[in-house]
Amino acid sequence: MTWRTPFTALLTVPASIALLIAAAGWVLVMAERLYGTPAWLMPLDAEAARTILSVIATSTMTALSLTYSLTLVVFTLAASSIGPRLLKRFTTERANQITAGLLGGTFLFALVALGFSGARPARIATVCAGGLAVASVVQLIWFVRMVAQSVSVDDELAKIAARLRADLARLRDNSAEDIALPEAATFTPCAAVAEPGYLARLDRAGLVALAEKAGIVLRVEHAAGAYLFPGTQVLSLSGTASPDVMAELQGFVRQEPARSDAGTVYFSLNLLVEIALRALSPGVNDTFTALAVSDMLSGALSEVARARPRPEVLRGADGAARLILPGAAIRALLDEAYNPLRRAAAGNILMAQGIARAYQRLFAAGHAETRAAVRAHAAALLDGLIRHGHDDLDIAAVRDLMPGPVSPDRGC
Repeated sequence: MTWRTPFTALLTVPASIALLIAAAGWVLVMAERLYGTPAWLMPLDAEAARTILSVIATSTMTALSLTYSLTLVVFTLAASSIGPRLLKRFTTERANQITAGLLGGTFLFALVALGFSGARPARIATVCAGGLAVASVVQLIWFVRMVAQSVSVDDELAKIAARLRADLARLRDNSAEDIALPEAATFTPCAAVAEPGYLARLDRAGLVALAEKAGIVLRVEHAAGAYLFPGTQVLSLSGTASPDVMAELQGFVRQEPARSDAGTVYFSLNLLVEIALRALSPGVNDTFTALAVSDMLSGALSEVARARPRPEVLRGADGAARLILPGAAIRALLDEAYNPLRRAAAGNILMAQGIARAYQRLFAAGHAETRAAVRAHAAALLDGLIRHGHDDLDIAAVRDLMPGPVSPDRGC
């Protein structure tokens, strides 16, 4: 889990790739000393081999530093208009990590080959360095394409929405109503946080395995990403656990000093809402980006529009419930997603129409509870437009897109 944090992801993945490639350079030089050079390999004298390796080492390091300098400038500009968390995601993208590792590894490979070849030409290492240089050029082209996609707001929205849909689909699939759960009164606290901070993502597989081994049922009291004070209970158990199991459970509770992608639906949802609110701000004034966010939010929420509010339950190998996690009711998700957008759209008829279309889609896709929540949101949207003083014609244009007859509700 910690491999996905920015520092460790930037350090471990590229560094591992670079060191493996550098070690391969030493192996090739030593193998050529022991077994000689294949007859079919192109002829190279020592001076030519050193020149080629020197050029490759210099060019790859220059390309690495220049590419990352320019890319960070582009991402900084994009973060000011899309969202500041874009910079944190930059370090955890696999394309960026592989590019850094390959370019750095090619540089180290050439240095190792130069240092260990001595007076003898390292022909095998030189040919392989040329292959790495070709691979670096191809990777660099792919990297530029990935960066261009990352700073495109539409592509970024699609990625975030895809994660949100996947998380909501997981909640829906793990919330089957036929799973027998222990009574709430049987759960007792067993693990708490030790200091203030954000709750990190829990090792679900590890908790399920431990609960099955100990014959207990665990319940997570707070969703990952929640800010908790010291002493706040995170895990509760139903059953009897030994002191060793209790100590092991405490080890599963970790905190982070800053908010990060904890793999919850609310992180991706709030990220989309943040982008939409920035787009609707007077400094940006990009209504169509906010409209895209509203469309994608409605598409993601349709995954649970017909699901009943149930906690997420993970089963053990025996099919019994072993880990109970906080679920997400459609009403709470609607409030989290559309309350900020509805307030921001009070002075924007175009955005209000987009939100009304989203309500209409969710109303058609949901069950009775979803429809009741959508009607309440639609009434609040209409009430905000009236209070903002829009023309009757503009208000009627929004009302016509509402899911069924809706009247403004001053109490919303």
